[in-house]
Amino acid sequence: MKNLQIAILLLFSMFLFSSCEDVIDLDLDAGTSQLAVDALVKVNDGVQKVRLTMTSEYFDNASPARGATGATVVLTSNLGQTYTFIESTSNAGDYFSADSIKAITGEAFTLNISYRGNEFYAISPVVRGTIIDTLFVEERPAQFGNEAGKYFQLIARDSVGFGDYCWIRYKLNGQTDLRISSLQSALPVDAAFALGNADGLEFIFPIRNTINGDKPYLVGDTMDVELLSIDAEQWRFLNEMVTQLNNVGLFAEPIANVRGNVMNRDSKSKVKAVGCFGMARSSRARAVVE
Repeated sequence: MKNLQIAILLLFSMFLFSSCEDVIDLDLDAGTSQLAVDALVKVNDGVQKVRLTMTSEYFDNASPARGATGATVVLTSNLGQTYTFIESTSNAGDYFSADSIKAITGEAFTLNISYRGNEFYAISPVVRGTIIDTLFVEERPAQFGNEAGKYFQLIARDSVGFGDYCWIRYKLNGQTDLRISSLQSALPVDAAFALGNADGLEFIFPIRNTINGDKPYLVGDTMDVELLSIDAEQWRFLNEMVTQLNNVGLFAEPIANVRGNVMNRDSKSKVKAVGCFGMARSSRARAVVE
């Protein structure tokens, strides 16, 4: 009798697990392709680029984003400046300014995009700049799980007055760091990670150390750091992007587009755009391990 019970239990288990292998085809909405705007415009920093693409369907992992060709891209300011961006003849969707964008702190710029009968726009102010004081190499002992050796040290001081948003970007030997963990710690507000926590101070150590990994650097390694001063909207966009990139695992929420600041001038139109436009100031530094 006991053997019969075991046999029945095994048969039931086989049925249960085999039923989990059934393929269920769902008719899901692939989503509408939208205009995607990538427009970080640096002031007083040479020719600038605005990248326009069309988004792929949500479940299409094979097709890369297509360049949005034939758009009209114009940057204007509340002080009467106008810059027209011309599309590249070699790379569809890339639009370039003829020269550097001149601006002063407090000047507000509007990015105007005409594409396929729709008029899109986004607004961003020019903020004051936070400057890199120095970037150098120092010898460190083994600590915090890191090996002893040579590491880079970034020193920057926040200006007095709350509300200075930054983005630290860097390249090691010419390669941009694309780790999500690096982006998380590379978005300081004032001298720390949140508004109101620090002001007028040197960046705290976790922010200064974001350019380092857990292993020391070798002789000849070159570090290029760019400290971008951005507005609150760009900072919010980047933080929400980090949240989406980390949105994995058992308790992940449904995937959603990160809220951008690009709007259709026709508020009643169902045609929307994604992405973010922002003005920025740039401070750069380089150091080499010797």
